Amino acid sequence: MRTGIIVILLCSLLGCGGMKDWIHPDVDKTFTGQTFTAQQLQQDLDYLVATMSRGHPAFEQYVDSEQFSAQVERLSAQLKDNMTRKQAFAVLGQLTPYFNDGHSILFPLLAEFTYAEEAGIQTFPFGVNVRDGKIRLARAYQRRGDQKTLAAGSEIVSINGHAASEIIARLTPMSHGESPALRESMLSLLFHYWLFAVFDVKGDIQLALKDNSKTTTLTLLNDQHWERAGAGQEDNELTFITPQVAYLRVESFDVDTEQGAYDAFINESFKQIRQQKAQTLIIDIRGNTGGQSDAGAQIIQYLTDKPVPQGFVAIEKLNSDTIGWFGYRGEPGEVIELSVESDGMIEPVAPSLQFKGDVWGVIDRMSYSAAILFATTIQDNQLGKLMGEPTGGYANQTGNLTPFYLPNTRLLMLAPGRYIVRPSGNKAKQPVMPDVRLTDDALADPLTWLKTYPLPPA
Repeated sequence: MRTGIIVILLCSLLGCGGMKDWIHPDVDKTFTGQTFTAQQLQQDLDYLVATMSRGHPAFEQYVDSEQFSAQVERLSAQLKDNMTRKQAFAVLGQLTPYFNDGHSILFPLLAEFTYAEEAGIQTFPFGVNVRDGKIRLARAYQRRGDQKTLAAGSEIVSINGHAASEIIARLTPMSHGESPALRESMLSLLFHYWLFAVFDVKGDIQLALKDNSKTTTLTLLNDQHWERAGAGQEDNELTFITPQVAYLRVESFDVDTEQGAYDAFINESFKQIRQQKAQTLIIDIRGNTGGQSDAGAQIIQYLTDKPVPQGFVAIEKLNSDTIGWFGYRGEPGEVIELSVESDGMIEPVAPSLQFKGDVWGVIDRMSYSAAILFATTIQDNQLGKLMGEPTGGYANQTGNLTPFYLPNTRLLMLAPGRYIVRPSGNKAKQPVMPDVRLTDDALADPLTWLKTYPLPPA
């Protein structure tokens, strides 16, 4: 397998291990307590606007210039002397949604969050799904010691007295994504960071949960430990709906390529699919917010009998860090195009290993980044069809995140370095559209739905 243009997308930069490395070297614990003048904060705002407009590879396609300029003026009027980093973030962070890009985000107080955790202070311990005005537990969790369990899907009513509706209403105006629905859903990805940065949720945490119409309250004590119920089970799994229908759940493409566990899982899954002689393969990437494009390619290589691209072209706007030695790639600010077809393709596995049956991908609004790349590769190369709902992000999207820092507050901004056009070459500004639209009930539990629904041939 060879992909040529390897696209590193959002989720892989937000994984558990490496975020501390993204803290600016000047930002120690003492620095986080500093205050800033209105002039310094204005300099940061001006720098943020100038750097994004100069460096974003598709700024004009993504940003509504009139709305963006009006928001910059509104935020400028809110800057005051003696603001802390937290107060500055609460203002400057409101520019993020105006980039209309899930790969452009002023990150919520990474340093303060990291130092709190290192000091043994609890932050919000649960993964959640935020959708349609509701916050639900993404998984079941168990308290170490007495084994108290919170059910997956339980609705969070309030956190530290803040109603879920209030939390969503305050956080969405600082979230990232191409559409309002995606910005709401993207809160799931950084929920613990957002709660810490905006609501100061840490230490002992008061939680109200609703499960089966019954609301209970509990205190998550700082010295307690909650862990995923059934810890150790894989997020990615293969099951068989019937002997002829295989169901491959891929929750994330954010994988540790060095350990090789993901590659081994995919290879073993296709081995089982061959042994079972399955005729239909359903690949579920609902809620998969991306990672490395090569993780998707690891699956694609089993679905094709010829080399296929993951994109039509990648557009890159060079900066001082990407021009190469002695500027051999070009000048800062220059836009270059990288041909995916000429620079590399996904090569198929040996014919005896290829899956020859029908392929369906399951997508939703939270399928993003490398998951969108995966979905368009299937759809545009006629490797299968898609079911679900339209993605919240665009089919043509940004990628290859790079950081920069605001000059005075040193707040971290993550910004894209490339813009990738889908394999078909269609440059329309639109989401990935499924071939078969699922109802909300079917989308919430496609495994159950698929057991009774006769799929048309892919």
